[in-house]
Amino acid sequence: ARTGLGATSAAPPPPPPPPLLPVPVVWSPEVEVCLFHAMLGHKPVGVNRHFHMICIRDKFSQNIGRQISSKVIWDHLSTMYDMQALHESEILPFPNSEKNFILPEEIIQEVKEGETFGCTVHFLFTRTPQLAFGSCFCYPPNWYPKDSTGKTSKSR
Repeated sequence: ARTGLGATSAAPPPPPPPPLLPVPVVWSPEVEVCLFHAMLGHKPVGVNRHFHMICIRDKFSQNIGRQISSKVIWDHLSTMYDMQALHESEILPFPNSEKNFILPEEIIQEVKEGETFGCTVHFLFTRTPQLAFGSCFCYPPNWYPKDSTGKTSKSR
């Protein structure tokens, strides 16, 4: 086809193919046993339920030889258990009491004025053969840690 500028236009590209629908899981007794084996050591309830579900999903997918979404597993577990009641019955592994907290007025004022905090962020990593731990410390612009001589240092 010719356009008004003397150039020809190509035919429009064909529409993309429809997305492949995931093959549903047939929850046979053997497949459920694979799920329960994947759940060994991982409880999908409590504050860490989503982290445990990632482990369950990965082990389960490996056991049955194909990728399964976490949603499929959550949905199936919900047919067997009252997941909300189990979640609510979990005891928190840390204290979780509410305390009143008031931000310092200078921070509130900086936020109202749209200023940035200009934090200096420091990372500490400890590596062991099995785990890597990371901590992040954020120091306000006017406060920096002191070194072993007692001098204020921005270069930590």
